Amino acid sequence: MKVTKLGLLALIVLLVGAFFALDLGQYLTLDALQARQAALAAWVDAHFWQASALFFMVYVCSTALSLPGASLLTLLGSAIFGIGWGLLLVSFASTLGASLAFLSARFLLRDWVSARFGHKLAAIDAGMTQDGPFYLLSLRLIPVFPFFLINLLMGLTALPLRTFYWVSQLGMLPGTFVYVLAGSQLAQLTSTGNILSPGLITALCLLGLLPWLARAAQRQLALRRRLARFPRPAHFDYNLLVVGAGAGGLVTSYIAAAVKARVALIEKHKMGGDCLNTGCIPSKALIRSARFALEQRRATELGFAPHIATADFEAVMARVAQVVREVEPHDSVARYEALGVECIQGEARLISPSGAGGGTGQRLS
Repeated sequence: MKVTKLGLLALIVLLVGAFFALDLGQYLTLDALQARQAALAAWVDAHFWQASALFFMVYVCSTALSLPGASLLTLLGSAIFGIGWGLLLVSFASTLGASLAFLSARFLLRDWVSARFGHKLAAIDAGMTQDGPFYLLSLRLIPVFPFFLINLLMGLTALPLRTFYWVSQLGMLPGTFVYVLAGSQLAQLTSTGNILSPGLITALCLLGLLPWLARAAQRQLALRRRLARFPRPAHFDYNLLVVGAGAGGLVTSYIAAAVKARVALIEKHKMGGDCLNTGCIPSKALIRSARFALEQRRATELGFAPHIATADFEAVMARVAQVVREVEPHDSVARYEALGVECIQGEARLISPSGAGGGTGQRLS
């Protein structure tokens, strides 16, 4: 695997180095393309399919190696092949080249990045698993993000290749279409910077928001459909219904009552829930007695004569019960009713998004 990675990396470096060493970039300037447009168009007319295949391979290699000049190749595509065929060639070639760059980054760098930044990458991967297509589509639609950088960075995530391919194919289409249209007027262009005007860039950026707006609309529609079978009450009995008078329920009720909300607190057993009656408070009281017994056994380590008191289990449990009784008034019905909370004894269950009911048939909204 290591040898294969080194071989691939050496090939990429060799090809990129050859591009710059041979100064091939001189052929990918606007002046050079305009000067050769007529000759290239004549050659395409004479050798259409060979020219199409050669152009496709050059575009794929350029994109896969993240070389400069993709925008000029797009202009050339429509200038010599026409808008329709040029758009088809450029769209598929750019997506295939981007996918190769994506795979190269994943193969060469994913393991290293994962080993070095695993905890951060895990959070990114979780987000990409949930919303990866939306992120990628937005980035593809907004022209201010360099496409070659998107290819490489996406390769470091867990985004599946098939998702990357179809989203890229769709997302790059608007920008590609703009350049293809401009390429049909290649002879009149004075600068590639004039193609994307501030207004057009703004429009494409707003287009990048469409996936998120569509998703928000879809979620809202799904929510409305789920709620459609629950008719909205004509009036509401309370501002808040709290089920369970445990630690969470008590704090919630207290805060709501403090801001003058009308609150109902429903508890089927004892106020305070597990924390007061069987969990936190009694367990801590019992642990305190156990710690005292342990400290006695370590008396000599601490400089005292050994002495171990006999444990009286009934007395220990009586103390635990006493501790619970001391805290009970703070969690009592009397205190919470004094705060303005209506405390209801019973077992509750949610029967709609805005209401609860119980075994007695009482309904609260």
